[in-house]
Amino acid sequence: MKQKTSYLLLVFFISAKLIAQNINTISMIKEEASQKALYFLNLIPEGREKDYGFNKRSDFSKIKIEEPYQTYYVSEKNDKLMFISGNEWRVPISVDGHFISLLTLKIIKDQAKLVDFGGNILAQKIQEFEKLYPNAVTQRVIIRNTYLKQDYITINFPAICGQNHDSDFTEINTKSIQPVFSLNEGLPVKTKIAVFYDETMRAAGLENDGK
Repeated sequence: MKQKTSYLLLVFFISAKLIAQNINTISMIKEEASQKALYFLNLIPEGREKDYGFNKRSDFSKIKIEEPYQTYYVSEKNDKLMFISGNEWRVPISVDGHFISLLTLKIIKDQAKLVDFGGNILAQKIQEFEKLYPNAVTQRVIIRNTYLKQDYITINFPAICGQNHDSDFTEINTKSIQPVFSLNEGLPVKTKIAVFYDETMRAAGLENDGK
C-alpha cells in the first residue's frame, strides 16, 4: 500500500511539473514560433516549397501556429532504458487546417529559441493522431525512440514513468497499462509500454544472453 501511495504521489508530481512547464513555457514558445517562422520558411529555396509540404510560396503567409509538443528521448543509463527530456518542443504549423511541418524550439537560458524546421511526414502523423483521439490530447508529449527509429505519442506521460527519476533521467514504468502510439507507418499504432521497452532493449543490444 505504501509503495502504491508513493507511486501515485510521483505521478501527481510529474503531472504537476508538466502543467507548470506548460504554463511557463507554451506562450513563450508560441510567441517565438510566431515571430521567427516566416524567417525560417523564407530560407527555403525558390521551387523547393513542395519538399517541405507547401503547395506554393504564397502559403507561407497563411500559416497557423498549432499547439506545441514537448519532446522526450529514450536513452540508456546503467543498462536500463530511461526517458530523458530533450529540452525541445515540436510545434506544428498548418495551412488551411492541414499540418504542414514542424518547428523545433529549445529553451536556452530561460528563453525560447527556434532552431530548426522540417518533418512534413511526422506533422501529418501528429494530425492523424489528433483526429483519431480528439479528446485524448491533454498532455502533448512526443517520445523519440532513436533505437527503433520511431516516434511515439503518449496521452498520459506521467503514467508511463517509473518511481526513480532525477533532473535528467526518468525511469520507464513497464507495468503501466497506458500505451504509447507509434507515428511512423500508416495510422497510429497502439503499443503496450512493456512491448515498447522490450523491443527497444533488443534494438539497443541491452538484453541479457539468457533472455
